[in-house]
Amino acid sequence: MKSPIFIYVLMCVVTVFSFPAELLSQQVPFTVEEITFHYEDFKVAGELRLPQSGEPYGVMIFIHGDGPNDRTSGGAYPPIMERMLSAGFATFAWDKPGTGKSTGKLSGSELFKHRTGIVLKAIELLKHHQSIDENKIGLWGISQAGYIISMVLKESKDIHFLIAVSCPGEASVAQTSYLISRQAMCAGVDSVEAKKIESLYEVAERAQTYEEYKNAKSKIDSYPALEKMGIKMRVRPENDWERPDLNGRYYFNPMPVLEKATMPVLAFFGEKDTQVDPIQGMAAWDEALKKAGNSNYRIELITGVDHCMFISETGCLEEVFSREVARYEPAFLNIIDEWLQSLRGEF
Repeated sequence: MKSPIFIYVLMCVVTVFSFPAELLSQQVPFTVEEITFHYEDFKVAGELRLPQSGEPYGVMIFIHGDGPNDRTSGGAYPPIMERMLSAGFATFAWDKPGTGKSTGKLSGSELFKHRTGIVLKAIELLKHHQSIDENKIGLWGISQAGYIISMVLKESKDIHFLIAVSCPGEASVAQTSYLISRQAMCAGVDSVEAKKIESLYEVAERAQTYEEYKNAKSKIDSYPALEKMGIKMRVRPENDWERPDLNGRYYFNPMPVLEKATMPVLAFFGEKDTQVDPIQGMAAWDEALKKAGNSNYRIELITGVDHCMFISETGCLEEVFSREVARYEPAFLNIIDEWLQSLRGEF
């Protein structure tokens, strides 16, 4: 089948903005070990940061969001890593294939499979690392990483804690429809019309007949605000359209996997997120973890921040791309610190 038009969830794109010097300065001493490993045709180069005392350590494995990302996400990760290191946890992050020192290309059709395989390989490496406690392996992930985290949890019993940032609580098709409707509102479309756009997009991407698909896509194209934003819902000719595979990755709902997650979980959502629905996401994560019988989870809505937990007035992509300096809301970093200190006491 031909892939639907994706408007991917964004991560903190490394070339878009800079970080204040105080966020990039090293406050916590650590040592660095370069680690390179292979998964299928990919060579993955990463960096293991280790606290300077107290080994063996628990470790937090960083899982990127969508798009190109190096091992520090252009400086977005170090302030978070510092909190983890100060709490006595090592961190491991890598350059995505095709970025930095990593080679290979992540393809659309097997994107989730390959991203999951790389994480699983990293877990196996760290389980046998002399400085790492194999019973204290955790995942940190943002945005699209929510889908990868769920797939990793299906395959591995070695995850002992989890921090999820702006991770969707629904399938990609629904998340993308939310993203489009919120960007329409950013461009001046009222909330009623934006809701119609959201519904029409999902109808088009789930359509089981060409007429149903064409009808919905054509209606979306009638909104000039979307065209102004550069969002064009190209209607495929009938001979180029195929009925969507509703079992494909674009329709994968990660929540049923979380209904079995009993490890400690900390989940963040941004009040002004226009890429992943924070209200739906909070409710979905809460419901899933309750079904799991999880007695140790915490879900936080951080006010005044966007998808990446940066202080924001609107959360709109236009603001994201135009900002020159990114600043985390201090509460986000403080909660990570507090939660990890508490978690460390439980081990």
